[in-house]
Amino acid sequence: MKPTGVLLRFSLGQLLAGRRLLIVPAVALPLVVVALFAAGADADPDTFTLDLFRQFVLPVMLPFVSLTFSTSALGTELRDGTVTNILLKPLPRPAILGAKYLAAVLATLLVLLPAVVAAHLIVAGGLGSTDLLVGMVLASTVGVLAYCALGMLLSLLMARAIVVGLAYALLWEGALVSVAPSASSFSIRGYTEGVLAAVLSGGGVDFTVRLGPVSASVLAAVVTLAALALAVLRLERMDIR
Repeated sequence: MKPTGVLLRFSLGQLLAGRRLLIVPAVALPLVVVALFAAGADADPDTFTLDLFRQFVLPVMLPFVSLTFSTSALGTELRDGTVTNILLKPLPRPAILGAKYLAAVLATLLVLLPAVVAAHLIVAGGLGSTDLLVGMVLASTVGVLAYCALGMLLSLLMARAIVVGLAYALLWEGALVSVAPSASSFSIRGYTEGVLAAVLSGGGVDFTVRLGPVSASVLAAVVTLAALALAVLRLERMDIR
């Protein structure tokens, strides 16, 4: 196996071990419990699932899980001083960052997507709306890619990266965007909702968003790539001590 693949597997094992495993029940249980309650109630499955996804998964679970894993991927080793062992390996620093980033993305998706899919299946009593399921999975993936890139950058710039990241997600995306909708152009949550709305358009489950599918996709890609480029630049300028 190539060194980058070894680093990826090692990093993924690190992220999905120890106390961070507690994030699995913390994510799955609330969604499953709410889904079981909804399944026994007289509620439209698609509407309920969409509301649950938009009001709980997108604003809370998605940034929390993504930032937890992404700020830990390199941040833990920076705090412990063991990052030198990685930087001294015969690997380009962009490859190191890429392996850490991919590990954070995979860890987040492995924790988040099964819970989202399970909740959907429970509420729908089966497969339900495939458009809704595909839209939630795609929107979640776009959000994970962007939040993890942001988390990687923050972990290389400051000690309390997760606090700053969650403050952005809860205060900027939660409070400010609701007061000033134009700020959604600088909101990862706004990008995910734009992608979700694009998948659901014409499928019977519809909602209003400020960003169109093209704008949401382009802005999500720009933010993700810009954060990763800045993270690579920061990592390359770090001194080995």
